[in-house]
Amino acid sequence: MKWSGILLVSSAVLLGFSAGADVKMPAFFSSCMVLQRDAPANLWGTADNGESVTVSFKGQSRTVTAKDGRWMVTLDPMKADSKGEVLTVKGKNQLTFANVVTGDVWICSGQSNMEWSLAKTENAVEEQKNADVPMLRLFDGRLYRASMKPQDDIPGKTWQVCSPRNAGTFSAVGYFFGRDLCRELNVPIGLISVNWGGTRIEPWTGIYGFSTQPSLKNIYNTLLVNVPGTPQSAAAYKKAIEDMEKWVADARKAVAAGQVLPDLPVLPNGLRFISQQQPAVLFNTMIHPLLKFAFKGAIWYQGCANVGDGALYKDKMKALVASWRKEFGKPDMPFYFVQLAPFNYGSPFRLPILWEAQQGFADEDPNAAMAVINDIGNFRNIHPLNKKDVGARLALLALKHTYGRKDLVADSPFFESLKMENGRAVVTFRNAKELRTRDGKAPKYFEIAGLDHVFYPADVVLRGKCAILSSAKVVSPYMVRYAWNHNVTTNLVNENNLPAGAFRASVPISIRSTLDRLVPEAGNMEIVYAVNAKNVWSGGFPAYLQDNSRKLAGKKVKSIGYFMYLVGANGGERFAYASMDPFTQEIAKLGVPTAAGKIFFQQTVRNLYVKSNVPGLSSGKFEDGNIEFWSGNYTQKNSANVPGASDQTFDFGDTGTSLHDGYGSFQLHNYRLKQTVFALNNFRAAAPDVGIGNNRQGNPDYTFSASSKDYAVATLLILAEVE
Repeated sequence: MKWSGILLVSSAVLLGFSAGADVKMPAFFSSCMVLQRDAPANLWGTADNGESVTVSFKGQSRTVTAKDGRWMVTLDPMKADSKGEVLTVKGKNQLTFANVVTGDVWICSGQSNMEWSLAKTENAVEEQKNADVPMLRLFDGRLYRASMKPQDDIPGKTWQVCSPRNAGTFSAVGYFFGRDLCRELNVPIGLISVNWGGTRIEPWTGIYGFSTQPSLKNIYNTLLVNVPGTPQSAAAYKKAIEDMEKWVADARKAVAAGQVLPDLPVLPNGLRFISQQQPAVLFNTMIHPLLKFAFKGAIWYQGCANVGDGALYKDKMKALVASWRKEFGKPDMPFYFVQLAPFNYGSPFRLPILWEAQQGFADEDPNAAMAVINDIGNFRNIHPLNKKDVGARLALLALKHTYGRKDLVADSPFFESLKMENGRAVVTFRNAKELRTRDGKAPKYFEIAGLDHVFYPADVVLRGKCAILSSAKVVSPYMVRYAWNHNVTTNLVNENNLPAGAFRASVPISIRSTLDRLVPEAGNMEIVYAVNAKNVWSGGFPAYLQDNSRKLAGKKVKSIGYFMYLVGANGGERFAYASMDPFTQEIAKLGVPTAAGKIFFQQTVRNLYVKSNVPGLSSGKFEDGNIEFWSGNYTQKNSANVPGASDQTFDFGDTGTSLHDGYGSFQLHNYRLKQTVFALNNFRAAAPDVGIGNNRQGNPDYTFSASSKDYAVATLLILAEVE
């Protein structure tokens, strides 16, 4: 089924209220609402089939006949107007909505930090007292309800004119954002707040979004099970009905025999509702009802529940925004979001890796931007109480990038480039003319490291938009990082007092030099391929950093080697080098396995030599080892009868099940010691599996670990000694 068909199904559900004698509309059509200015305004609802419905507002009148119990009219675009007027909807009965204005409507969504109310923020009493903002209209759409089925309404909710009486229970971030826009633009602002504390990003994402990211295609395929008309749904619906019919028959027999009813059948995955954390279930209840409603843009504050995703969170943000833009029919929808605040998430580098993913998304999306808040967190409170600055920074981004205030300094300083000069690291920032510190003290949290990857606090000199770093302990700098810790309160700002974003960066070095430094005995080896193990695949093929296979083709291979080099988020380096007798004389077949290359090796290799600095991985000379190189999927079954391998876990004795490009395995093992020397799996994913030595927190060979997201650098060299 094409996606357009899916959208038609969704649209039908959206308009599918229960028909009745009276004209009815969703709850978010109410008095005091804001209709989006300068855009066609849709209004819809239900009525008797064939009933004539007339909508009148600001001199416009539209009449439509209800079909199949549903109706919708579209008013012509209107200019902003803060004067409230009456909107009427008349059929057999009449609905009257008073004090309706035209302005800009923004969606405010996310988890608890977006939900956090004004009454619980800093200076809450004073802020509520001053919340008399009649041009600001609030719709609190928190439903706390999830559904596998797209919904048509957010019931029991109405628009409110912002006042000291009602502002306290509304999203604080949303309130401060909307208040600042009202002040700067002098137009009505409507805020639709739909959020739920503790929720992940996946439930807020529509089905289409998951189809846009290869790393999330498994979620997409599962969700298609519940989209009528797809092949996936046909099979799942058939099985569900058959299982339920069998249960009914068994239940009747049990009742007749005076027995307890049998357990209900478990619905197939994709049809089974488990919790509000499932993909698309909050999109269905709190975003889907709004799809025909015109709005300006969205603000987003979420990520705490996904902090363990690391680099993969960038793909999930892409999926979220793609789904909203597609479903709302607004391909350039502005999307402004909040960086997570500093907080103790366990590992000190877990949060910075997510920051990197958030910033990466913002950098790649021309209609998105991130409000940096690494200066206002609370290490012991995941809900920092300063929401005023958060809303203000979001408003700045909107004013500049959506409303065209190009004179504003709205974006935080962020890393632009790095170069080394006379033993110093020169970092250039974008979004800054003059860097300074907020407190007049030295800039904090800059660190510098050499090729040994040991970081030291840096001495910093600020010069214009550059930070010049040095350390007496680092003679030849190679890597720098800033605010790379979950426990920071930064002081580096630009001329508008906006904090600089965290980053890590390094200057290019010869891949060969790292190998020679750590494994001088590999001097006789030549690089056949160099692989970035964090981003292996592009355009249907491995995207090699170096490819010398043609130059070396036809030469006799004397030995084959591999060098995996990993640099962790803390700068620590891990490596494994291995060499062995050649198992092929075809140089081209030494690369990352592909179906097109017909690369499939599952065999013993002789005269294995291993050198590594990873605890638990044995170095030395060994009689043999074994390799598992293939492009397709695999199972745990030890069909090759590798001694000591398990049929229950993915380890050193698995079975390749396909010659197609699937999950993929590129693994070397010392099977006699039950050790994985190195592994690179799931090549085509946004976050492949990589590892050295046995994985201690999952399958020993790193299958399903997505562990490349945990490393700043992950490189694999494929080597050969030739003559």
